[in-house]
Amino acid sequence: MIAFSNTFKVASYNVENLFDLQKNGSEYRDYQPYKNGWDKAALEKKLNNISQVICDLNADIVALQEIENIYALNLLKQKLKRVGCEYRYHAIAAKQRSTVKVALLSRFKINKTNEITIDRSHQSRSILEAHVDINGNKLVVFVNHWKSKHSNGTESKRIRYAKALVNQIKKLPKGSEYIILGDFNSDYNEHLTMENKFNDTNGKTGINHILNTLYNHNFVDIATLTSKEDRALHYNLWLEMNKHNRWSKNFYGKKGAIDSIIIPKNMLNRSNIEYTIDSFGVFKPPYLFKEKGYINRWEVKHHKHTKRGYSDHLPIYATFSIAKEGSKSIKNDKEALELDIIPTQSPNKAKSPIGSIENLYKVSSINTPIKLKNIKVIFKRRDVALIQQSTTGRGIYLYKTTAKLKEGHAYDLSVERVEDYNGLIEVTKISNIIPIGKTDTSQYIKDASKGFDISKIKQNELYKNIIGVYSNRKLSINGQKIDIFFKDKDAIPPNGSKIKIDFAHIGYYYQKQIVVYDRDDFKILEK
Repeated sequence: MIAFSNTFKVASYNVENLFDLQKNGSEYRDYQPYKNGWDKAALEKKLNNISQVICDLNADIVALQEIENIYALNLLKQKLKRVGCEYRYHAIAAKQRSTVKVALLSRFKINKTNEITIDRSHQSRSILEAHVDINGNKLVVFVNHWKSKHSNGTESKRIRYAKALVNQIKKLPKGSEYIILGDFNSDYNEHLTMENKFNDTNGKTGINHILNTLYNHNFVDIATLTSKEDRALHYNLWLEMNKHNRWSKNFYGKKGAIDSIIIPKNMLNRSNIEYTIDSFGVFKPPYLFKEKGYINRWEVKHHKHTKRGYSDHLPIYATFSIAKEGSKSIKNDKEALELDIIPTQSPNKAKSPIGSIENLYKVSSINTPIKLKNIKVIFKRRDVALIQQSTTGRGIYLYKTTAKLKEGHAYDLSVERVEDYNGLIEVTKISNIIPIGKTDTSQYIKDASKGFDISKIKQNELYKNIIGVYSNRKLSINGQKIDIFFKDKDAIPPNGSKIKIDFAHIGYYYQKQIVVYDRDDFKILEK
């Protein structure tokens, strides 16, 4: 479970063909093992890039599309674990012999799974039904990848998927809470945008008419969903966004919203699990785009892998909350704080103290102030600071709530608010500050000369002795590149300069970056 947090994030990501290097006979032409550049180096790059996206997205449940098989999924899980983004639980719809499959990664326990088959064709991809335990609450997740519009992909084929899904939903116990998500190869407004060449159903669509995202020919909005007794109605979260922003794929300039997250009435009735209204979004860090605004997809030129890019889809996500009375693990925040402990994910592990900075990274909102004991202010500049409890624990960033703190001093305090600023986790309100005294903080600063692996460093760490070559907001370090941001705009070194950074903060702005605060924090070694 997620420590003392009553919220969790769900995401969907079509990773664009994650294949392994084993020959199964069903591979796409460009993914034949050790042909067309699909080799160990290409696979490693693909795994690195997809892991970067999933780590930065930081969702608790991730629905995946276009995974070749369980071996490819395990490779991704292993990579995620190595870079510090472990998902303990997984599932994959692997019974049908389709070339690519849907899968699920979860930080919560998956109690059981079911595979919804569409037909016996090896070209059909099964729908994955996963029953997930969310802190004692039951959630069913349906992961979809419907028939594409290539190779005679008429709408009747997608209607088969929709009907199979609806039939399975009808079998769930009354009151079941579930989420439908994935790549539907259908726009949220497919009934209005469907091209004639795909329309073999007289305008009837799977995503709108069969999944009932329409009511009296209008979209099902929140007001309709909550006021009508028809429990077959569904709300597509794309409706929360401005029309111009409703897209997760850009195919030669044609933008489409073919990835969706869809919820039933039960996710808005304030029972056990509740959708957080207006939390739906598209994950759009700069590295997922090329210069002209096109999606930075995995690149295959002339049937040869260039070992560049990510996917032709952007991830989508939404946040859900857990009703306190619905949680069997923690009855409420106050009880957990009074116990001063919380259960961990596994009953075999020791219980963790609630006053842990590590756990602040798992909190989306705080209802009752969280006490932290003996924190050290290891860095303070102007209205920002970094605090840490031990040399082996994590640090966290404080923004505009630092007036009563001094660098090199220890305190007991309470955290009242934590926010996510473009991926940087920061504390924005503290209270009940009790000074303890001075402390030596020099041991909290890591030495880059003893090792600096960009894939392993974490946000809100402090480093010294970073040596690299600066160019165009990037720092090259032993063949690796990382974004670098200079707070003092007048102190930015010339492109091509070799610099030594004596003091830097590992920040985050959609992806990891080195933050240099003052001109005195670095020196130019050569130009």
